[in-house]
Amino acid sequence: MRRACGLLVFLLAWLLIGHGTAGVLSQASWRPYANPSVLITLGMSKGEVLVKAGKPVAEELVSLGIAGSPSITVWTYIRSGHNAAVTTLTFRGPKLVKIETRLLKP
Repeated sequence: MRRACGLLVFLLAWLLIGHGTAGVLSQASWRPYANPSVLITLGMSKGEVLVKAGKPVAEELVSLGIAGSPSITVWTYIRSGHNAAVTTLTFRGPKLVKIETRLLKP
């Protein structure tokens, strides 16, 4: 049931992103919506991010690592309200390699 709810939230966010985005920001750091006093930076491990940012609303395995290449995983975090946004964190193996935030139109 939790997995289905997480998938539903992810699909809703995806629809909003595709049809109502104000812009995409790619950055080297991000302050989690649940705890803006901490900073998530490129190069951090999945464990560090999980402790600082909490559990993402969705996790997607984009590419399964084969022949020595690491797997690629995308975690999604959503902020609702006046400054609604969706942030995706991309991991190559255990390390954070990309942070993107999509601002949603009101």
